[in-house]
Amino acid sequence: MKQDIEEFPYKNKESYVFTRSSIEDTEHVKFVNDDIANFTNDLKNQEGRNIWIVGGGELLQSFINEKLVDELIITVAPTIIGKGIPLFREGEYQIDLTLKGMRNFNQFVELHYEIR
Repeated sequence: MKQDIEEFPYKNKESYVFTRSSIEDTEHVKFVNDDIANFTNDLKNQEGRNIWIVGGGELLQSFINEKLVDELIITVAPTIIGKGIPLFREGEYQIDLTLKGMRNFNQFVELHYEIR
């Protein structure tokens, strides 16, 4: 049974979606097709705290390539998928991490790393 979201869960946050398409903004989300580095650096210069990225490997790779990620919070689910979109794409890079913490909730494990 499909469950509809009754209320947008991030009302108190500025929300942006990177897209290649031209999509009109909604009440809660601004759609962005600008250069990721320029947009993010402009965002970092504004008042506020953290920038939280939710997305797949291609989006994350763009942020990693531009050195715009300083922490990773990875949630491990009790399902192994043999096919799909990888979180970390193949490339010429190595990222050294320091474990900041971990927690579990239900069957999920959350790993919190700082990028060195």
